Formats: sequence, C-alpha cells, structure tokens
Amino acid sequence: MELLEVKTHSGNRSRRILSALKALSDETRIRILHILSLSPLNVQEVTEALRMGQSRVSRHLKILTEAGFLIPEREGSWVYYRIPEEKKNPDFASEITDLLLSYNEELPFRAEDQIHVSEILSRRDQKNTFYFNNVAQDWESIQKDVLDPAIYRKKILSYLPNFSSVIYDLGCGPGGLIPYLLTKAEQVIGVDASPKMLEKAQVTFSGNSHVSLIHSPLENVASSATQKADAVVASMVLHHLSNPPGVIREIYKILKPGGVFCLVDLKKHNQEFMRDNFADLWLGFDYSLLQDWLELSGFTVKAHEEFDTDNVFKILIIQATKKED
Repeated sequence: MELLEVKTHSGNRSRRILSALKALSDETRIRILHILSLSPLNVQEVTEALRMGQSRVSRHLKILTEAGFLIPEREGSWVYYRIPEEKKNPDFASEITDLLLSYNEELPFRAEDQIHVSEILSRRDQKNTFYFNNVAQDWESIQKDVLDPAIYRKKILSYLPNFSSVIYDLGCGPGGLIPYLLTKAEQVIGVDASPKMLEKAQVTFSGNSHVSLIHSPLENVASSATQKADAVVASMVLHHLSNPPGVIREIYKILKPGGVFCLVDLKKHNQEFMRDNFADLWLGFDYSLLQDWLELSGFTVKAHEEFDTDNVFKILIIQATKKED
C-alpha cells in the first residue's frame, strides 16, 4: 500500500513537471511570464502589452494557470493574473519561473514588452493622480462618506513605538494622519504622488518644523527618502498602487533595522463602486497574501487585527518589523 502511494505521488509530480515544461515550450507564454513579473495585469492589459488578440492571449493564460505558473484573482468584474509570490513551499513551477526570469536580459521581446507594460502602468498612475488632484480639497469629507478615517487612525498609534525620531506617512494625502503621528515622533515625513494633495498638506503644516513633505511615487520612495525611519505607516494606500509587493520592498529599504511598518488596508471585498468612485485598483487584500508579501520582503509579522466598520467593509491592520542586522 505504501509503495502504491509513493508511486502515485511520484507519478503526479512527474505529470506536473511535464505540464510545466510543455507550458513553457511557447515563446508567447515566456513573454507573458516576463510581463507579469513586472506587475499583475488583467486580460485586456496583457493583450495590449503583447499586441495580440484576446482569445489567443486567454488560451495562453489558461495553459500557464493550469501548469501552476499563474494565479488568477477576481477583482470585482475584472480578473488579474499574477505570478505566485508565496514561496514558503516552492514547487517546480516556481523554481523554473525564478530560473527563467534570472535570464531576463535574454528573453524574447524583452525591451519591447517592458516598454508596453511601463505605458500601461503609467496610465494607471496618471489616472490615480488625476483623481486625487481633483479631490484634494475635499478628501477628508469624501472619506467620511464611505469610511471615516477616525475609525482606524487612533488604532494605528497602538501599533507604533512609544517614541520615534522619524516616522514616514506614505500616501499622506492632505495630511489627516500626521497630527496623530506627531504624538509619537519628533519628525513626520509625508510622501504622496499627488501634487495637489501635498499643496493642501503644505498649507496645513506651514511653519511646522516637525513636518516635511516629499512629492514622489511610492514605488520610488527609497530613492526619494531623505533619512532612515524608525517607523513607516501606509494607511489605505496599497489598494491604489499597481505593484504593492514592490512598494513593500521599498518600505523595507527606508526602515532602520528593527524598524516598525504599520500597514492598514481594506480586507478583500466585492464593492465595485470603490474602483469607479475612489480610483481603487485592488478591492482590498486577504491577510495571508499581505503576510506573504511582507515575509518575502524580509519583514517579520508581529501582530495583526481585523475589525468591522459601520458598513460592509472590514479593515486589516498589520504590524511588521524589519529584521535586525
């Protein structure tokens, strides 16, 4: 009986390996893996990046998914495809993906595909910036209509050190969280990609030597940061960003060893109006996915909490620390 189980397991593994190798026998599927290593994309975006018909692209995505190379995730009426980042138990597909992408410079159509993906991500960012520039003056009241920030802002403080020299507030907007953070830090540095949001914050904190502001995409925050942080807060910001795992890696870079990262976001939901009305790209996140992204970036998750609000949404708060040198 045990021998039969061993043979069955071995046979299943062999079939998975053969399936994976067959899936990569097509140039287009190698190109798809490459472009999805840059960012999760929906079918329409993959079609645009490859300059191919949707039915053809859908067939390739199906083959890669069945072979274990991709994970499809529904975001309301859209389906995004991404390369699995959960590598606690690596399988053949993840190992061969890492090997393939290590030859990034030699992949077919590499430069052309990267340009097309960059154009897609740039349009996403421009749409986001346009939205937030338009609502900057009324952002606090707009938020209260759907999810009052007072519900979670005070709670954030309990996940931060008692005192910090420097705290970064990523996606700070007009600065609504900054007064709270000043009770915990000598210096608060707000970072945002929207010029109009920062203009409003600048007016609010003009003359306050304990607050400074940086205009920068969060994907580039490490190169824009002026100093290392004792703590970083990203409150209700990841669901607006094209590449959340990439931003988490940037946050790791700007933290001092042992520094604290407090991540606040919506739990996974299906409220499509958030995309249409608030420029949300992702409809929240599952805790397990955020945990994987954090741990793969080098963080140790210390605590997390999930709590209800007055409406359909649930909020996740995670405290993670950067490993000591």
